[in-house]
Amino acid sequence: MDTATQRALAAHTRRFYDQHAADFSATREHAWPGWQRVIADWQPAGRPRVLDVGCGNGRLAAYLGRDCQQPIGYTGVDVCRPLLEAARQRCPRDARLVPADLSAGSLDERLPEGPFDLVCAFGLLHHIPGFARRRALVECLAARVARGGRLALAFWRFTERERFARRRVEWATAPDIDPAQLEPGDHLLAWGDAGAARYCHASDDAEIEALLARVGLARRDDFEADGREGDWNRYVVLESAGD
Repeated sequence: MDTATQRALAAHTRRFYDQHAADFSATREHAWPGWQRVIADWQPAGRPRVLDVGCGNGRLAAYLGRDCQQPIGYTGVDVCRPLLEAARQRCPRDARLVPADLSAGSLDERLPEGPFDLVCAFGLLHHIPGFARRRALVECLAARVARGGRLALAFWRFTERERFARRRVEWATAPDIDPAQLEPGDHLLAWGDAGAARYCHASDDAEIEALLARVGLARRDDFEADGREGDWNRYVVLESAGD
């Protein structure tokens, strides 16, 4: 995928969320069931530091605030400022919220340095255009995991459900995108009833393994959860060696 196509797809994502932030946020009020398994036996010492990349309206912060046994130091990152404004209403008062477009530019400059005891990317990777960029992001997130900490990733498996297949939109509706530059798994999906569509990428199992090949963390868990059938997301939880 060339740079121009990456930029055009990223622009589609930004426009969608800027225009539909309120309606989208209203559909994201509850925690995903898979989160419970991610932190089921997570018992960090002291005040754990959490990096939530693609934080949206901050619902993970609210979930952790209810389920963790101690206060957390929360940092959320998202490209959509209206969603970050919604996150401010539900995040801890001292939470750090960072606006950042992770689809282009230096990831090291755009992501907080860390280290963090828990790094999460839920509902994010399918919006990052280009395999090379997705792999760079995963590796950059892994580099921010503290010793003994975890990296939790979710991969949306929308191509495996007919309800999402019916939402696919032809690329001809996006004339600024060169279909020849797209990668297998790239789709436009309709959202809502207003004719909106967003770019989403489906990572198959082979691609997921390739994304994780160089992270240098041990695999702690790998499971499916969420949605009506309990398999809409594949979660991979990686762990850094402790002291």
